[in-house]
Amino acid sequence: MAGRIPDAVIEEIRQRSDIVEVVSRYVRLEKRGKNYLALCPFHQEKTPSFTVSPEKQAFHCFGCGVGGNVFKFLMMVEGLSFPDAVKSLGAKVGVEVPEEASPAELARQGKKDRAFKIYGLVRDFYRILLGKDIGARALQYLESRNLSGAARETFQLGYAPPGWDNLIKFLAARGIREEEMVKLGLAQTRETGGCYDRFRNRVMFPIWDSQGRVVGFGGRTMGDDNPKYLNSPEGEFFNKGQLLYGLHIARKGIREIGYAVLMEGYMDVVSTYQHGVTNAVASLGTAFTRDQAKLLMAYTHDVVIAYDADAAGVKAAVRAAEILQNSGCQVRIATIPGAKDPDEFIQKNGLAGWQKIIENAVPLVQYKLMQAVKTYGLQNKRKVLQEVLPNLAAVASPIELEEAIKQTATVLQVNWETVLEEIKSFRKNTRKISQIGDNSVKNSHNIASTSNSLSTAQPRDARSHAEAGILRFALENKVWLERIVAELGREFFQNRDYQGIFDAYLASGVEQPLSGLFDLLDEPRQRVLSSILVQEIPGENIDQMVTDFITTIKKSSEKARLENLLAQLAAAERAGDTEKVRSLSRQIHMTMNKTEWPERGVAT
Repeated sequence: MAGRIPDAVIEEIRQRSDIVEVVSRYVRLEKRGKNYLALCPFHQEKTPSFTVSPEKQAFHCFGCGVGGNVFKFLMMVEGLSFPDAVKSLGAKVGVEVPEEASPAELARQGKKDRAFKIYGLVRDFYRILLGKDIGARALQYLESRNLSGAARETFQLGYAPPGWDNLIKFLAARGIREEEMVKLGLAQTRETGGCYDRFRNRVMFPIWDSQGRVVGFGGRTMGDDNPKYLNSPEGEFFNKGQLLYGLHIARKGIREIGYAVLMEGYMDVVSTYQHGVTNAVASLGTAFTRDQAKLLMAYTHDVVIAYDADAAGVKAAVRAAEILQNSGCQVRIATIPGAKDPDEFIQKNGLAGWQKIIENAVPLVQYKLMQAVKTYGLQNKRKVLQEVLPNLAAVASPIELEEAIKQTATVLQVNWETVLEEIKSFRKNTRKISQIGDNSVKNSHNIASTSNSLSTAQPRDARSHAEAGILRFALENKVWLERIVAELGREFFQNRDYQGIFDAYLASGVEQPLSGLFDLLDEPRQRVLSSILVQEIPGENIDQMVTDFITTIKKSSEKARLENLLAQLAAAERAGDTEKVRSLSRQIHMTMNKTEWPERGVAT
């Protein structure tokens, strides 16, 4: 849907929608205190960690870290954009969403609609030719690969005939200009002028976006010609790094089974699908990207990678697993014995054999450990450990980390305490949680391991615990908010995500429902907010808790200020700046006099 939806319409739909009712259409909810609990629909788990708060109209999974409001849930579970989620909920609660669009937006949407229409025409052209005499060889090739008629129909396979202008003539007869054909990657220009069909004498695989619209094609030769696979060129509508082959077909299976299987190519997905593997997608080659990880995580946070068995496939599987892990996924890597790829394996061993492969898939740390031992040997334990340290440090779940540490210690024949100390040292000396991570990823992992109550959370220190509590109380009650602002000001959070949420809340006006705050935040901060909102506030003496949190933050700030002054004093003394030494000494004396410091040995 083009255009911006009016805020008033979004708010009306939000207020008429009940997140408990919406979520219960997809999972079975069980009442626990004020909240509801369920098995998470976005990752595989045996113990429920998916929490829904009817009071805050928010959800959060303490297993995989996802969270948000009712719109976010529908976006994730159905793979919708925000406008489409609003429109879908609006239809259910009886609120009409007006179509508002500027002339420029209408023009852009018209261009997209025309492109999708042309791609659809081309898909149908190729499909028809596969069933004609001219497509007999292509059909014979697909049958030799044991692809059934049902699989060919599901994945809309076709055939691009030999010759230089078959498609060009077909499209030109329907009023489509050669310039458009070139821009859409369907034709290529000649140096001498004019253009010719890009795809010739190839079996054709349509490539769709997540909503099932054709946005490009992949063509496979039927012999040993190079390149074996030819994709549409990168362009306005086709960006290989932002697409996953077969996602719109697999998303139902992913939700039902609880995890996704990531493969390399189209043939792997089509072949395994017809044998009963309904949760597989392909990365269109080995160059898996963060955008593809984000796309996949809209449906699940549990992924098994099943790339080709050659050296390039092994290397690419590790790289993809690291991207997924550092995006917040639980990742396992499958080893394919006695076959070069999933297609060949399932042809030989069927679905039962495939399921054994999935059962035997191992976590990233264990997989890298095995590969490192093969490369360096057990005599070089330091090298082996260095290979897996970044990944050990990135494991979010304490239970998974404990298991990974034990496995590493067993393989290397060292004490588990030794491995743990190496991890601590790595984390201390590295600002990022892994060599390939970033700050948003780090936050994602921290969120995923938070507990379900403010009283039982395990923060890094007292300041972190106090900041989490203060933010929760500020969002809960206007009186507490006014007191917090009066005593601490508007900018006091050391945690940048907390400060960002606090800023957005103050800027939006504190009278609106908290569920609307999600729409003002990016993905990482939505997760932080949901984890805070679904937690129940423990205890009865809330005023005392607020006082304690404020005191902790004030003391921490004064301590940080004192440490800064002491550092400046040392520098001034080294420089021989007598006047600055006197000034800093006075400031230090005043700071220490007005701050109540704990007795020696007591942690703050």
